[in-house]
Parts: sequence; C-alpha cells; structure tokens
Amino acid sequence: MKRLLEWLCTLPILKKLFTPESLAQFLRYILVGVFCFSVEYALFIILRNALTISEIIVNIIVYTVIFWLNFLLNRVFSFRSKSDFKRQLFLYGILFFFNLAVGNVLLFSAIRSLLVLVSGEGSWPVLYLPKILIMFFIISWNFILYKKVIYK
Repeated sequence: MKRLLEWLCTLPILKKLFTPESLAQFLRYILVGVFCFSVEYALFIILRNALTISEIIVNIIVYTVIFWLNFLLNRVFSFRSKSDFKRQLFLYGILFFFNLAVGNVLLFSAIRSLLVLVSGEGSWPVLYLPKILIMFFIISWNFILYKKVIYK
C-alpha cells in the first residue's frame, strides 16, 4: 500500500495536490464516503418506498441516522484524530445542518423541479437522481472542511 501511495504521488496532477500521507487520508475518506453513501442511499430508497411521506422528510430521517456513523468513521479511520471530541462534534454538527439545509431545501427542490420539466413526474430520474447529485456536491466540500477545520 505504501508503495502504491508513493507511486500515485509521483503522478504530476496528484503530486501537486497530495503528499503520500494526505493521499492516504483522502483514500480513507473516499472509502468511508462510499460506505456511508451506500448505507444512506439504500436507506433512502427503502424508506422512500416504505413510507408515504415526502422525499425531503425521508432525506432528513436518513441524514439523522447516518450522522453518527459518518462522524465516527471519519474521526477514527479517515483522519485518525484524537483532538477534542466535543469541539469536533460541535463543528461537525454545524456542517451537518448546513448540508441538510442546502441538500434538502435548495438543491433537492431545484434539481427535482428541473427534472420534472425535462423527464415528467414520476420517472426514475425525478425520484432518485437528485439524491445522487446532492451527495456528490456535499462529499466534495466536506473533505476540505473536515481536513482543514473539523479533524485538523
């Protein structure tokens, strides 16, 4: 693994962005992200089909469930942080609620409205694609904030 990380860091584009240590951290973050996304998305689909409530409420429920899993895995595994737990939890909570508001109120509504115009009400993209797009944006800005602010 160490040799692979060292080799990856010699690639021109990655050499400018990562040291071997930060690349390993990023790869661990991606693993946690894929795992949490899989759990979150599966839970979203299961609850959306099982409950007769709006996608926004389902998304809020799923976010609440995934909150602790993501926080603890990133703290312990991705960033290997031993800093002040309460401070990290507080900052993570602020970011969580920001992501919740942006993901549900702004992005989900805007993307769903656009897809309804393009695809029609009830089609697969209208029901599930917004969740995938929202997660892509949230994962992108979270890594930077986790590394530089929360788990530093």
